[in-house]
Order: sequence, then C-alpha cells, then structure tokens
Amino acid sequence: MIFSFMHVISYLISFCFANKYNNHVDTKVYNLVRELKDELNNNPKVIELERLEKELNDSFEVYTLSNKKDEALEHYISNKDLYGEDDSKTLESLKELKEAKERLNTHPLVVSYLKVYSEVRDLYNEIDDIIIKPYKRK
Repeated sequence: MIFSFMHVISYLISFCFANKYNNHVDTKVYNLVRELKDELNNNPKVIELERLEKELNDSFEVYTLSNKKDEALEHYISNKDLYGEDDSKTLESLKELKEAKERLNTHPLVVSYLKVYSEVRDLYNEIDDIIIKPYKRK
C-alpha cells in the first residue's frame, strides 16, 4: 500500500509536470501535489521507516531468521502435499513454521520496523481516504 500510494503521488507529479506547460493542469494543483510529496518524504515516520528498512536489509541475523522461516514454510508445504494436512509429519512441520515465524516477528528490529510501518501505512491510508477514495469507482 505504501509504495503503491507513493507511485500514485509520483504519477500525479509527472502528469502535472507534463501537462503544466500545455495549460491542462492548474499550477496550483501541481504545486500542491509537489508539496504533498515533499511533506511525505520529510515526514519523520517515513524517514524512520526507510532507516529501519535499511537496517533490516543489512541485518544478517534477520536475514538468517527470514531464511529459516522460508525453509520451514517450504518444508510444511512439501509435507502437506506428500502426507496430507492431518499427518503427524505435516503437523510437526506446521509447528516448526509457527515457531520460525515467531522468532522472526519478535526480533527487536522487526518489531520496531512493523510498528513504524503500521504508523506510516495509517498515514497513507488517511491521505488515500481524503484524496483518492472519493474518485474510486464503486
């Protein structure tokens, strides 16, 4: 949601810029969209989210936990396909998957990231409700 919203803002700016000189877009609208993008780029929560995302991507510990979760998921899917959903091997691999997800999701860096991500997502949803939702087809 966050990145698709920023894509919309970038598209609006490009559209406004391309049409600004053809007199199709009011300069005031162009300036407002540009100002919104600048405000979002300078928002402390957005900046913090970008910092945390970089830390997540650079963290070997988080990378390892994520890989273990992915391996546990593959193991679970394989067992489910081979033995069925109620087999003891499948149920054991499901338990391992839940534990791997829990270890990943409780890592302090992941917890911090998800908290800030949620706050930024709420901000973008609020903006979406004001700017975009009224024009969506029902």
